[in-house]
Amino acid sequence: MKVVSSRIFAHWLCFLVALSALAYGGVAELPFLFLAFLTFSTSTAAFFIMPRGAETRTLWLLFIITCTLAAAAYSQSLDISTFATLGSPSESFEGIRQKWISVSPGATDLAILRLLLPVAIFFLFCAAASTGDDSALRLLRVLGSWGAAIVIASLIQYFVDPHHVVLEDKLHYKESLTGPFVNRNNAAAYLGLVLQILLARMLYGQRVDPSGRSISRWVTPALFALGTFALLLTKSRAGIAAAIFGCLLMTTLLRAYSSGRRARQTRGVLHPSLVTASVIFLSVVLFGQGAIVRLTTEKFGDSRLCTYESVLTGIMADANFWVGTGFGAFRSAFPQYRSADCGINGVWDRAHNSFLEGTFGLGAIFLVVLVGVVWILCRTYVRGLKFRRRFRPFAALGLSTMFALLAHSLVDFPLQIPGINNLFAAVAGIAFGISCRNKGNIGSGAILGHTPPGQRT
Repeated sequence: MKVVSSRIFAHWLCFLVALSALAYGGVAELPFLFLAFLTFSTSTAAFFIMPRGAETRTLWLLFIITCTLAAAAYSQSLDISTFATLGSPSESFEGIRQKWISVSPGATDLAILRLLLPVAIFFLFCAAASTGDDSALRLLRVLGSWGAAIVIASLIQYFVDPHHVVLEDKLHYKESLTGPFVNRNNAAAYLGLVLQILLARMLYGQRVDPSGRSISRWVTPALFALGTFALLLTKSRAGIAAAIFGCLLMTTLLRAYSSGRRARQTRGVLHPSLVTASVIFLSVVLFGQGAIVRLTTEKFGDSRLCTYESVLTGIMADANFWVGTGFGAFRSAFPQYRSADCGINGVWDRAHNSFLEGTFGLGAIFLVVLVGVVWILCRTYVRGLKFRRRFRPFAALGLSTMFALLAHSLVDFPLQIPGINNLFAAVAGIAFGISCRNKGNIGSGAILGHTPPGQRT
């Protein structure tokens, strides 16, 4: 009975993640609120039902960091007029001429909800994966299956009905595959995550059963090939580059952390690295003409570079670097800093650089939190690479997806799309749960550097 309920719970969690992508990326307010309701209801139920095996000091630290960031964002919508009249203590607020720090305090609540949803997904998947390696593998298998199903459906719609996005008319990027997303760059980011999940499953299968001849061994590589084909059809330069970077980083990490093993096993890790690089290179040459043409003929958006300069100007203006202009208020706050050199066409509702937009909205605390979270996750995944020998591909998956999305976020906003950040949060949670476990379920010791000798699996 417990096994059955665990499987149902795994399928439900993965369905929530897939649903956020199928709902046009979850960017519309009403579908997002519905997804948030389902996710937080599930989190509440899981808190009382699931065992507390996933609780470690590292997870509590991540929870405290999240609460701090949410509190800082919420404080921007509070009335600060009384603080602005305190004389010398308020000199740093001298440039603030409004009642609230945020120029659009009404947008704060929804923005905080968008921040907390992937965090809830992360903790849910981390808790589920921490109950056992079988549970973690089941989650990754179901998550990868949903992703592969979306890839296949996207390809079918692209060739059969290219003028629609799911059920809506396709208004933009008609020449590119966008799947259930409106933007081809978002589609490429999602497909890149799916490819890395499938690659991790292939690498794990080779380590566990390198001589297996089951026909199922060819299913995942076939899905990986279809995913690569779909990725190239998006024609997204940054998305394709980030996906290739993530896949190569994963295989490189496995090669680096398997250097002390027997020669046969070393060749077993090196071989998929070469195969992966060869398949990706051949696919780009054969099917990536659209992306190659864009790369060689189109300049990187001059308006985007100009926007980056305007955002930097806004960050350094007045007290914005310290207190921000309002979390989720970029659309309202940016126009006063937008340079005339950037032209007057279009309305910029996102900065196309998540780091600049985060600092512009939240101030310096965003950079502190970002560095802290990345450091904690990296430290955990590196521990997993060291101590989880058989499950190293999944620790490497956590690192590769994180750095691929961070690299993509330098020129776009994949981390601000619920359909993408929920999938990333799910993968990060599973990789975290796997990296925390070892023989005897001594997870917190591995994280904190107190793993007893011989506790490697």
